Amino acid sequence: MARSAACSVAAAAVLGTTTAAHAQPQQPASGASATTLPSPSASIEALLTEVRHLRESVNQLQGELDASRARTDALEAALQAMQQQGAEQTELVNGQTSTLEQTKVESSSKYRVRLSGLALFQIASTRGTVDNMDLPLLAMESAAGDSGGNLSGAVRQSSFGMDVFGPVLGDFATRANMRLDFFGGFPAANDGLSAPGLRLRTIELALDRQNTSVRVGQEAPFFSPLSPSSLASSAYPALASAGNIWSWTPQAYVEQRFGARSGTTISVRGGVLDALTGELPAGEYSRLPTAGERSRTPATAFRVALERGPDDSRTSVGAGAFYSRQDWAFNRHVNAWAATGDAQWAARPNVHVSGEVYRGQAIGGLGGGAHSSVLFDGPPDDPTAGVHPLVSSGGWGQLSVRHGATTEFNVAAGIDRSRPRTRATLLQQPSDEAPSAQRNAAALFNVIMRPRSNLLFSVEYRRLCTTRFDGRAWLADHLNVSTGIVF
Repeated sequence: MARSAACSVAAAAVLGTTTAAHAQPQQPASGASATTLPSPSASIEALLTEVRHLRESVNQLQGELDASRARTDALEAALQAMQQQGAEQTELVNGQTSTLEQTKVESSSKYRVRLSGLALFQIASTRGTVDNMDLPLLAMESAAGDSGGNLSGAVRQSSFGMDVFGPVLGDFATRANMRLDFFGGFPAANDGLSAPGLRLRTIELALDRQNTSVRVGQEAPFFSPLSPSSLASSAYPALASAGNIWSWTPQAYVEQRFGARSGTTISVRGGVLDALTGELPAGEYSRLPTAGERSRTPATAFRVALERGPDDSRTSVGAGAFYSRQDWAFNRHVNAWAATGDAQWAARPNVHVSGEVYRGQAIGGLGGGAHSSVLFDGPPDDPTAGVHPLVSSGGWGQLSVRHGATTEFNVAAGIDRSRPRTRATLLQQPSDEAPSAQRNAAALFNVIMRPRSNLLFSVEYRRLCTTRFDGRAWLADHLNVSTGIVF
């Protein structure tokens, strides 16, 4: 159609020109010399040449129009393909979202729940005799006929947990978490060693605002917050019973933080704890009061600290105090107390030093004195037997060096020394099943590698040295190879 219109315009132009040429012949102007007019054939030839030029232009325009139409068709096809692909992707995303909706963690409330955990496999080799071959705390005397060592595999230090993020109450954000593992003992069955029991570790309910935190639950004592780094010690903090005050204890406390212009934060904690003493449970299912709980007085504690820097490179120094009453029946009362100090220092971005020290009395419930608080100079159920609280002192220190973002080297050592406050010729524990030690020391070296964000490898060597109150002493060596996936 465009081509026909162009031809019509050209024909009209030619016709108009020819007509004008025949209708108005040129006349010489007055006084001017006469000129020779072009012949009719020459005019027609010129017009034909002009028509050819016009036809070529029309053809060129037609070609460009065809090319433009082809490009338009290609763009329309591409747009349709993109729309179809987008619809398919939207359908795929909707399908995946639907799948997630079907498999997400749900709760009875509208608040978010998050699961986490550690799937951990360990191979442990021990030379000597220990109280627990896959996670030893004490070296012990070898029994007659013992081979002098062992080799084992275990998964019972695997753990999992759940975090719940609750509503905002006034200025406080609320949340809670719970941690469990499989370190809860073994059933009396043929496959008992490969069917460890589930165990509750910690529970925490938290309220937080800018400078104030409230904590209620079961955690490590809030006045002794640090522990060495170790993947081999996942069920208990590293150096437990060897200078680390750690026992997970029911407690409630408040923390208030005060900022300073220098960037240093002053934090103050105060609260109450269950007055545990380290005594073994009286029964498998029934809970009976221990000496601290029979006093009908909760333990109290306090901590103040100076802190600076983010969590991964924090420098801090803190001091704490603890007090509780213990009633060992027959009007035998003991005052339990402890004074603690802790510090961590980022000497360089990849070099960290940390540690704790303590001194106290009757603090077996916190992990001091190898879990014993007192000794007796006669049968514990004899009203005439005297009770002798153990005075304990100790601590631990760790040097941690990080190589890049994937490898960490840790060297740590700790010691606990305990002695009766008064000397006696015959000392007995509240229970013969709870071993106690006059001196318990441990040192460890480990390498923890994280080649991926959720993949862990570790190799750790540990040396234990335990001395009993009768002067006997034993050594043990422990090698642990661990691999785990964090989820």
